[in-house]
Amino acid sequence: MVVRGLPPDDVLADYLAQELRSDPARAEHMLRVLKAVRRGNRERWDVNGDAWSLELSQARASIHSEEAIPGRSLDMPLEEFEEAVRSWLAFMELSRAH
Repeated sequence: MVVRGLPPDDVLADYLAQELRSDPARAEHMLRVLKAVRRGNRERWDVNGDAWSLELSQARASIHSEEAIPGRSLDMPLEEFEEAVRSWLAFMELSRAH
């Protein structure tokens, strides 16, 4: 799946497309992790993916390119990242319905 966005949203679009892919189970897992971090059940969550690394804290989500390309990172409020994952999941479910 190819998704394009304008900077800095291109980082988020690429993360969703390359790490969560078109797999609803990956998005649902991420939502469970986000819920645990937001509630304080986990202080933070760090993961290195195939192309991107993700750092979550109760306040922020930070996405970084594994290729260390300048400008290929994004720091955003956790709530905004969670909403993006929810929207991605809804997009996948809608795409599968058609």
